Amino acid sequence: MLQEAIYKNYGIQLDRREVSMRYEIFRSGDTVYTVIPISEMDEEELMERLKLSQFMISQGDAYVSSFVMSKHGTYVSLNGDKKFLLLANQRLEESRPYKMGKKLAKFHARGRMFAEPVKKTNRIGKWKELWEKRIDQMEAVWREKLHSHPSNDFERLFVDSFPYYMALGENAIQYLVDTEIDQDPQGFDAATICHERFTNDLWVGSYCVKNPFDWVIDHAGRDLAEWIRQHYFQHIHTHQPGIGQFADEYRSLSEPSSFGWRLIYARLLFPVHYFETIEEYYVNGSETRKKILEEQLEKYTNQSSYYEEFLRRFFESVRVPAKKLQIIKVDWL
Repeated sequence: MLQEAIYKNYGIQLDRREVSMRYEIFRSGDTVYTVIPISEMDEEELMERLKLSQFMISQGDAYVSSFVMSKHGTYVSLNGDKKFLLLANQRLEESRPYKMGKKLAKFHARGRMFAEPVKKTNRIGKWKELWEKRIDQMEAVWREKLHSHPSNDFERLFVDSFPYYMALGENAIQYLVDTEIDQDPQGFDAATICHERFTNDLWVGSYCVKNPFDWVIDHAGRDLAEWIRQHYFQHIHTHQPGIGQFADEYRSLSEPSSFGWRLIYARLLFPVHYFETIEEYYVNGSETRKKILEEQLEKYTNQSSYYEEFLRRFFESVRVPAKKLQIIKVDWL
């Protein structure tokens, strides 16, 4: 049992399990412990995430999870034959979505000061390569389904919709390439600590946990784009005020460059929401979850014209003078 393994390895008596969708989380007194399974993670990546955590704590971020050393003098422990490690957070006041843009700008400013080279968590300059790989892999699945004929409603929807989303992805790649050719990065564009997928949910709730296992080293535009993407899909018809406010809050501390805004736009052009839905469907065994993903895919495809309108008016939504900054818009939108 996990609680027994934690007591055996760390000497920590856990009071109760906390509700969490992502990791197993427990409470003990005034401390929250997050259990990280590490079966597929090598030592180099663990050391990078340890260094990132220690650095952000040293910069004064009290919400960053710290690694807990076991009684055996290691961070990695065993629960049966499964490896795990423990993270701890002691700042437990309720965390609200208040001034999220400003909080993110401060996080990025601290993250830019991290100077050590990283390999496993590095994503800076790799978007084109990763996006091309993702499109190619999905195209292979699409061709297989096309030739073997779709077996259910989800697959029929996938087969019908993929050419459009593949073209959207290719547009994003071309826009990214043009940006890198046309404009030079500025100070804002230096690599920083970002998130694999930044959303309100990561920092909002009964308490805030900034988990280093959510992080990558990348351009700050990654986090801005993914927060905006989530907000758009949660508020499709009323997204403008929230996105405008978020952008204004961020800019009150850190002004994205023209190059940065174009990277944000390229990321929003790339339909990662569509790709993730397809990918999860084919790896998830739960019929209930598959039905939810089918409804999600249907929503995305039915509302594709709304997303095009969002992309068309994006720079107005974030109150960025695209013409003045020489930010090129996509012709076909």
